[in-house]
Amino acid sequence: MTELDIASVQEMLDASEAGDYGPVFESFDEHIIVENGPGAGPWRHAEGRDEFANVLLEFSAFFDGTFRQHGRCIYADERVVISLIDESGTTPAGDTFQNLAVYVTRVGADGGADRLWTVDLDTEDCLEFWARNPVASTAASQGNERPRPLLVDCNSWERSPLPVEK
Repeated sequence: MTELDIASVQEMLDASEAGDYGPVFESFDEHIIVENGPGAGPWRHAEGRDEFANVLLEFSAFFDGTFRQHGRCIYADERVVISLIDESGTTPAGDTFQNLAVYVTRVGADGGADRLWTVDLDTEDCLEFWARNPVASTAASQGNERPRPLLVDCNSWERSPLPVEK
């Protein structure tokens, strides 16, 4: 990221909403770590820009191209960006997903976003949505040395299978 203020971040969010994901994606560090809340279903974790891109593509495909985000930057400086993101989408079967999330992005020493956390304000609705729409993720598990969670048990917040750390 070059200049971090509310206006420049808002420009990136507006570009993404218009279908130009380049500016926001280029702001991510190559080794970004993404930790999503339950709104992301089985796509809760990604390490690295390439894995994150695969997760985003898989998530979008689940909603058959209907997933949309409308964002508003509420704070930005050289260390952190905080945005409110209204998310919506519809499954091919017609089930509607709706969530308001807080995105907290940490900016690393090189100026790129090195960590992203999402907090879902509509957590209960998200849990119910994914309980009705179970799906296995493959993007998060491809090309990694350690296993990634493939399914989310939306009723208990436990992921299965759990990663094994050695």
